[in-house]
Amino acid sequence: MKELFIVAMIIFVVTAIGDICFTVPTENPQRIFFFLGKYSVVTIIYIVLTLIVNKIRKKHS
Repeated sequence: MKELFIVAMIIFVVTAIGDICFTVPTENPQRIFFFLGKYSVVTIIYIVLTLIVNKIRKKHS
């Protein structure tokens, strides 16, 4: 599970940097709030799903 977490974090960081550095300056600067909100929601969903999977694994082991 740690390997999956590391891969997910790398993909998340690379995508966030690409969105913020290349999209925001060329378009409406208010879009930074959209990107921050989007990545906050993605992070929360990932944490919740990870907690659910870990709970299920503990029950079955």
